[in-house]
Amino acid sequence: GGGWGERERGRGGGWGERERGRGGRWGERGRGPRREEIRDQRRDDFQPNRQQQRQGPGGDAGARDQQFPVHSAGPKAWQDRRPQVPDQGSGQLVPSFSQMDISSPVPDEGNGKTYVIPERKKIESRCKKYIPIEVNHFLINLDNMKLSVIHYDCSFTPEKLSKKLLRQIMGKMQDKHYSQRYPAFDGKKNLFSSGERPLFPGEELVDTVELPRDGRDGVLAVVVTIKPVAVVDMSQITQFLRNGVDLPQIALQVLDIVLRTASARRACVPVGRSFFTPPARPDKATPLGNGYELWYGYFQSAILGWQPYLNMDVAHKGFPEAKPLTEVILEIKGRKLYRDQPKPTSEQLKRELSRYEAEDFVKFIKGLRIKYEIPSAPGHRYFKVNGIKDSCRNHRFNLDGRMTTVEEYFRTTKNYILKYPDLPCIHVGNPAKDICLPPELCHITPGQVVMKKLDKFQTSAMIKEAAKPPNERKRRIMEAKKLVNFNQDPSAQEFGVSVGNEFVKVSAKVLESPTLKYKESETKVKNGVWYADEFVQTKKLEKWVIISASLDVKEQQLRSIAKRMKDVGSKNGMEICDPLLVEVIVQPRMNEAKFKDCLFDSFRFYKQKEVQLVVVVFPERQSSAYGQVKTIAELNVGILTQCIKDSTVKRRLYDDARMDNATILNLLLKINAKLNGTNHTFKQGSRVAELCKGVMLMGADVTHPSPDQKTVPSVAAVTASHDRNAFQFNMCSGLQPPNVEVILNLRAMVRKRIQIYKSKNGEPPNKIIFFRDGVSEGFFQRVLQLELPAIKLACQDELQKDIPVTFLVVQKRHHTRFFPTRQQDMDRCGNVPPGTVVDTDITHPRELDFYMVSHASLQGTSRPTKYHRLWDDNDLDEDDLEELTYYLCHMFSRCTRSVSYPAPTYYAHLAAARGRVYLEGARIDMENLPEEMNRRIVQDAVAVGSPMYYI
Repeated sequence: GGGWGERERGRGGGWGERERGRGGRWGERGRGPRREEIRDQRRDDFQPNRQQQRQGPGGDAGARDQQFPVHSAGPKAWQDRRPQVPDQGSGQLVPSFSQMDISSPVPDEGNGKTYVIPERKKIESRCKKYIPIEVNHFLINLDNMKLSVIHYDCSFTPEKLSKKLLRQIMGKMQDKHYSQRYPAFDGKKNLFSSGERPLFPGEELVDTVELPRDGRDGVLAVVVTIKPVAVVDMSQITQFLRNGVDLPQIALQVLDIVLRTASARRACVPVGRSFFTPPARPDKATPLGNGYELWYGYFQSAILGWQPYLNMDVAHKGFPEAKPLTEVILEIKGRKLYRDQPKPTSEQLKRELSRYEAEDFVKFIKGLRIKYEIPSAPGHRYFKVNGIKDSCRNHRFNLDGRMTTVEEYFRTTKNYILKYPDLPCIHVGNPAKDICLPPELCHITPGQVVMKKLDKFQTSAMIKEAAKPPNERKRRIMEAKKLVNFNQDPSAQEFGVSVGNEFVKVSAKVLESPTLKYKESETKVKNGVWYADEFVQTKKLEKWVIISASLDVKEQQLRSIAKRMKDVGSKNGMEICDPLLVEVIVQPRMNEAKFKDCLFDSFRFYKQKEVQLVVVVFPERQSSAYGQVKTIAELNVGILTQCIKDSTVKRRLYDDARMDNATILNLLLKINAKLNGTNHTFKQGSRVAELCKGVMLMGADVTHPSPDQKTVPSVAAVTASHDRNAFQFNMCSGLQPPNVEVILNLRAMVRKRIQIYKSKNGEPPNKIIFFRDGVSEGFFQRVLQLELPAIKLACQDELQKDIPVTFLVVQKRHHTRFFPTRQQDMDRCGNVPPGTVVDTDITHPRELDFYMVSHASLQGTSRPTKYHRLWDDNDLDEDDLEELTYYLCHMFSRCTRSVSYPAPTYYAHLAAARGRVYLEGARIDMENLPEEMNRRIVQDAVAVGSPMYYI
């Protein structure tokens, strides 16, 4: 089975083939897992592992069991009285416990064996250079930590209350019932007290807490029930630090909650493990555009390395601006305007919204909380927005048996004349009720946590603002820590926990940069950058066209680009002929349907003329344009394309006088790879070149939809090298139910990669090195138990023998940063040099993992990538893995700079992104994902003829 990349007629599965025979669960044309199967699997997976628990400190576990169970142990009578929550073994605490991972449905690919992550071997490193650096981890002192902690389950009636309200409620409970104690609350339903003395006598504490209602008369009465459910043995943390076995997840989470309690006392907005504060003044806010502004904050998390540490970092997040909805509408009306066009005024609020404006407005306000207030009337109310309805002038509803409009109701009943009756009504409150408000009377409330995905312009604005050099980042982290003042927090003091005041100092390796081979020369990489020479292998670009799908780029600019492509190509060994055709294919006032028809007709014509490549300049402001180009070219017609943003043309490729050769070279790097060429390789005879002989390098990634995308599947992608230079990578992709972490059809996907490798090289690979992206620590064991057997079974299916496999997890979503301490160790941005590796102190005490900065950052503070070895049949030592990983960061075809993670993983990310492009604007049948895959098969001319079309 292949993926979106080939029309497979044989066995296997995934996007890209019509399955006729055997294959994985999602590759078959037969049924996928039924919803009830997924639901049952999730319920089974939710139950944590039950393990024999250790005796408590001092050998007194048995005595305490008479009062509380240690984790899941205890007399049956106690078990009968406990709330219905999962037992506490090495798993999680209760269903709402903070940061809990809930395992997802997986294929039954396991081979019945149990795999254990191997230990790190002690070796003497071959590295010749070390530098002193600091890491944004603070040492946690546990010398005085209370070794016994009582865990309480808290329930609230009514149930759906915000974290802010819950903390207020628990604060009142503390003041009334245990004012001399300072327990730690997680903001949901878990409470912890230090020592063996409980907070209150008896088996439970029940009381009613009253709070004032927002904008309404009366009070909110909440019934609180607190029950002790277990004793947590905190000595497991020190035991783990000694032997590195059985990560004490529960004890670590308790430590994390204790330290977060100090931050939770401050006037800030918590989001996950981060805490944000609003701008000091409205004029100090940083707008991100389209109704959002940037808030600054900090991240904190307790982690275990060789010692316990508190990881702190700066954090940034977009929050909806607190402003009237009419201002939001004006901003949406001005969104599509160019800079030289006047901004919309309040006069435009007197007109109805267009269809596109209404869609953008609903996307922004749905789910937000608004404050409703009539200027001349006392009082106000708060509502949650459901969406919009017809205009206030036209929307009618039943009022005491007669139909009236919203405009008429406010005029007669509220004595308020609407200024903008042609704007849509805001539907709020209970979705079943017809409660509609005029936008001019609604104001967005501040500090709302929204999990919607920012658009590319907002993301760009955030990155620009958040990119601070290391010295500035360190200053902000230290300020945040000083502000929180952990060591003076009463909860931290009661639990006996304190935090150091300085960054941890470690000795970091600096790996030697590789030497890269071009056709007739070799070049040494310096500071993560090198100059390209003649490509190792090129393909003649004979039949090609260059077109503009943007009205802002004319035929003359296209001819200038084509001419410069020929000139730069000749210097790099590429023979590029004059284009067969240069044309602008779009016309003014062309709607989306006509735009797509125009693309299809043009591509079909070029296909008939046997064109190798179509270079397309597309309009960046038209957000769907790129996806339409790729979908039509690759799925509908079967022709290879290379896209350029019209904004790039205007900035760097406008005419001969303003033609940026570096941009042209980057274009040719991609084109040569798409035409099956090879840009560069490792120097022959190097240790890494020898390691890569006969190896199939693989990358894998699963990308998930944002939380607001309820009907969009996850996309899994797998890439694999198929040439002896480890430069060319083919790919396949597949659809999965949302947020499923394990690749469901990996066995079939890997088998097809082996087949491609055999067909290209005349023999199968003799080993596989697998870089797996996007797996959190909580899923390591699950991924190992299911994906490693899938790879091994694929080898048996295709070769009837085992191939040794090395399996590494690649992690980018972490908050560890490196800070050089000496001027001579800094690059021009103040960062550590490329090749910096930390594999001690802050890493796992038993297993092999390391952090690596493999690139030179152009702005801000470099983020190291973390690697964790889950399996290694090839018996590669620590130096081999680090050097191989670093070298592969220089094999990304699209640039002459080292990148932040290895090429196989980067390609997997691009492959998954291409799969997501094919889903844009489509209605997905989530009950029949195999059929959705079959509707999105890449034409053979692209997938087979140009395996790297997706870069």
